[in-house]
Amino acid sequence: MTDYRQLGADRRPPQGTAAGAASDAPQASDPQAGHPEASEPAASGLSRPDLLAAVAIALDAGGRPWAWQGEAGAAERWAADTGPKDLDIWYSAPPSESDPVDVLARAFAAARVAEAHDPRRLRHVSLAIETTTGPAVVDVTYGDLCVGPVLLVPAAKVTVDPGTHRLTGAAATADLLVRPVLRGRVPDRPRLDEARAAWAAAEPGHRRDLGRRLAAQLGHRVAADLIAVAGGAPPDANLPRRARLRLAARSLAPEVVASTWAQRHTVVPALWAAGPLGLRTRGVVVALVGTDGSGKSTVADGLHDRLHRYGLPTSAAYFGMARGNLPGVALARRVLGVGSTAPTLDSAAPARLPATAAASVPADHPGLRRVAAWFYAGEYVWRYLRTVAPAAARRRVVIADRWVYDLRESPWPGSRAARFAERVVPAPDVLVLPDAPVELIHARKPERSLTEQAGQQQRFRGLLAEHPARHAELVVDTSGAVADPLAHLVAAVVQAAHGPPRRRHHR
Repeated sequence: MTDYRQLGADRRPPQGTAAGAASDAPQASDPQAGHPEASEPAASGLSRPDLLAAVAIALDAGGRPWAWQGEAGAAERWAADTGPKDLDIWYSAPPSESDPVDVLARAFAAARVAEAHDPRRLRHVSLAIETTTGPAVVDVTYGDLCVGPVLLVPAAKVTVDPGTHRLTGAAATADLLVRPVLRGRVPDRPRLDEARAAWAAAEPGHRRDLGRRLAAQLGHRVAADLIAVAGGAPPDANLPRRARLRLAARSLAPEVVASTWAQRHTVVPALWAAGPLGLRTRGVVVALVGTDGSGKSTVADGLHDRLHRYGLPTSAAYFGMARGNLPGVALARRVLGVGSTAPTLDSAAPARLPATAAASVPADHPGLRRVAAWFYAGEYVWRYLRTVAPAAARRRVVIADRWVYDLRESPWPGSRAARFAERVVPAPDVLVLPDAPVELIHARKPERSLTEQAGQQQRFRGLLAEHPARHAELVVDTSGAVADPLAHLVAAVVQAAHGPPRRRHHR
């Protein structure tokens, strides 16, 4: 993996391209993400200045014009900050499989926390990347400069100073003045002065084009006031409100209302649903599966810690059978005279217990095992409704040790109860298989045979290959061979918290 920190000193692209340096890193939805064969992400110990340098390298390597957005010094202030404010970037090319966003996402296990690709509106992607001072957000605008459905400057007419990577002329005025006004505020005096200087230096034809576009989309009065402010007139305090109303009307125009509706979750302010990045979030269910000794508890503990540092609240849930802590299981075993009802001696370490309850049910009781399978299916539904659903409704990340998939093997393999439970209990958003060489797994938990553990892990890999999760399936290396095995998992959870309830593909 290319060390972007070494490249950041002069911001020149490495030999070849930045895309080549990061192209082997797995995607969050890849079932092999985090597996020992997968590339190690470069995000561990990353500072914001290092990230800023890496962003510049990736953009330069794209070979297309690009620019920092905002007032002079905005990128440097972002690098020195620790809050959720975006690093805004304009990139001239449309999205592609090898654009700078993909390079950064792969190199730093970034989460796509917002994206829009409809050409009738602003096209952009927001990446959240873990740094030493907390999550940092990089927002890349593709092609046309827009605010929602309002076209400010077409990509072909955006002018950039190649030395400083700053917007110039009418494009700079649109970015520094029109964009904040449409978002509800008059820019402060330094930014306003920059916008006016850029307007004075703009080509006359570009000034006329911007005025005509604004008048056609926002009305002549709002457009005239914006142009007057760019020319030096004092801004009217009511201008942002009037501009916002015209923006809302434009968003509901027949030719763009469908795209507005498709992006309604990002168009409407997040308010009480806002997460640590200021964006709308939802609850996420993460289910850990795997044989005893695979590392489920270690991954769960590490994920709790990382998400807390991210600012995302978490809850824990246990969906195993063996402990007898599903409501009513111990009572049923006493009544039926089957298995042990004694609680585990170490209730904080469920990974030390058998993976299923099969050992507790005699093989010569097939009828009892069939009934037990349906009993467990009902208990799983009840436990989801009692424990998981309320926590997810409060926009928490629920980290579950095991899931209803255990019913596929025990207490009656192939029972229709397993299919019932998987249909009634919603699939987890992220399904995770902690994995390591089977010899290491067996050394951790020798209670089961090495062959049995290897077979269970292989069946769980087959489960991930079915893609049952709503958002992503991942394999997390627990052998200790990877410096940051949780990076892709954290990114997948953060992306699921900010994305749609089910996976979707834009390209």
